[in-house]
Amino acid sequence: SCGQKEKIVASVNDKELTESDAFVLMKHLGYDVDDKKQYRAFLEDWCENESYMQELQSIDEEAAKLVELRSNSFQGELAKYYLEEHLIKDKLDTTVSENEIVNYYNEHKDEFILSDYLVKALYLKIPITVDYKEEGVQDLYLLKNDKDLSEVNSYAKLYAQNYYFNDSSWVYFNTLVKDVPLTKYNVDNIILNRTKTYFSDEEFSYFLNVIDYKVKDEAPPLEFLSQQIKEIVVLQRLQKLKENNESKMIQQIKDKHEITINI
Repeated sequence: SCGQKEKIVASVNDKELTESDAFVLMKHLGYDVDDKKQYRAFLEDWCENESYMQELQSIDEEAAKLVELRSNSFQGELAKYYLEEHLIKDKLDTTVSENEIVNYYNEHKDEFILSDYLVKALYLKIPITVDYKEEGVQDLYLLKNDKDLSEVNSYAKLYAQNYYFNDSSWVYFNTLVKDVPLTKYNVDNIILNRTKTYFSDEEFSYFLNVIDYKVKDEAPPLEFLSQQIKEIVVLQRLQKLKENNESKMIQQIKDKHEITINI
């Protein structure tokens, strides 16, 4: 109802924080409002910071006033940021053509040199308690026959702790095998020889079939970078719009408000 008070979720003496304000601040600061632990952590931080401010006010009014004045100054910078975002967003063209992507890629290849191998590979991880030999997984993961992949997929859905296969997309090798104990193996040999290997430790059996790779210290293929390049191009457009429109925007805003300076 109109007369219903907002829920107060935290307070320090007479300073109160409403639930709606807490949610606005949490979203701005990157907290998950649905996560109870994060919600609690945010409220504790808010109370702690408010306690600092009130304590400073009680022992040094001049320093507390300076904090307030500096906060007000920062408000203007923050307001300018959101105004730019609001006013420029409508002018920003987020469509990036294939020609633009290709041209950027060709002109900036050195910026994308790989520090890790890119691979197309099959990776399967199953608990040691599962008898993979009964289903012949040690043969199926080699993908020698057309039907092998569908059988591996079906098997993975039932038993796999982890499974990956996408022959149309590249993936960083270290990302693919981040939970595989490869310390005993020469990674360069595994990739460069397009190795098909499987082994077990105390908990799991691992199957790895490297189908294709891109060498480190070279630029990755265009399809791998396409989305990243789109984001870079749009960001550059945004920066250019800000540079070209900032002074005009500031003057327009000043003209809308009565400004007086008395010196």
